[in-house]
Amino acid sequence: MKHSILLLFIGYWLLTLVSCQRPVKSDDVCNNCAEALIAYAEQYPEAEPTDLYKLVFQDMYGPGHLLTDSTAALRYINAELESMTDSTSFPTYEYTLCDSNFVRVNLTLVQDGTLTAEQLADAMVRSAEGLPTPNHKYVVSHSDAFKTAYHPHYRIVRRDIFEQEILPLIP
Repeated sequence: MKHSILLLFIGYWLLTLVSCQRPVKSDDVCNNCAEALIAYAEQYPEAEPTDLYKLVFQDMYGPGHLLTDSTAALRYINAELESMTDSTSFPTYEYTLCDSNFVRVNLTLVQDGTLTAEQLADAMVRSAEGLPTPNHKYVVSHSDAFKTAYHPHYRIVRRDIFEQEILPLIP
């Protein structure tokens, strides 16, 4: 790993503490969250603490901070598709950690025709319904190191919507 073990250790435990502040957490879930953070750092050795924080943040808030309606979501997807670089080093989909409330859906599924941009935009908007809107000062982007190494181009979809509507479409 490019960062010191101490820095990553501190990042794991800080993120676990933040994630475990929700009232429905149990010790088992907190331990699973710590294990998931460690596995994530091992899967993405170029990840920085910011990237780990982003994963926990996405599990708590989903896509709610990104969009207000399906037209805006569709514009957002299409704009990224036009400028998208190779995203094959990033998984087709991956669950957010801790509670796995949400799934990161790679835009390559739209690029290759598995889903339409409209389907993904609709799933995003429905995924954001009823979620609290976080203070934007806590929203972060992936680190430059993560972007360079993994080319993440994805959208966040609520787990149940993903599993019922998108996962069956993936070959």
